[in-house]
Amino acid sequence: MTRRTHSTTQLSNVAYSAPFVIAERLARFAEAGANPSALDQREWQRMLEEKWTAALQGSWAMSGALWEAYYDAWFNLMSGAWTPWSMPSPADWWVRSAQNGERILSAGLAPVARTVSANRRRLGRRKG
Repeated sequence: MTRRTHSTTQLSNVAYSAPFVIAERLARFAEAGANPSALDQREWQRMLEEKWTAALQGSWAMSGALWEAYYDAWFNLMSGAWTPWSMPSPADWWVRSAQNGERILSAGLAPVARTVSANRRRLGRRKG
């Protein structure tokens, strides 16, 4: 079973860690100047690749969560067609829609939050 994280926690994590990662990388690139070392070039390449990877993983995760939400809504609608007395109330539909939206957003943010946190730990270790 996977652990689900709320999107507010993920956004807070990104907002806390991203400025450190940006500042650390900019300082290294500025220090390298016009002649970056092989380590600096690898860091630059890593930065570009991980952004694309996190964006792609996030979009696929959001697509999967969106299909789960569609399936959930369709299943509830069809089960209500056969047993109208078990149809959820409009309030239940709103709550379920909000929960599905949270799951979709959280699925998309998970790779970004994971990558930013890993970079903060990795860049913090190398400096200290």
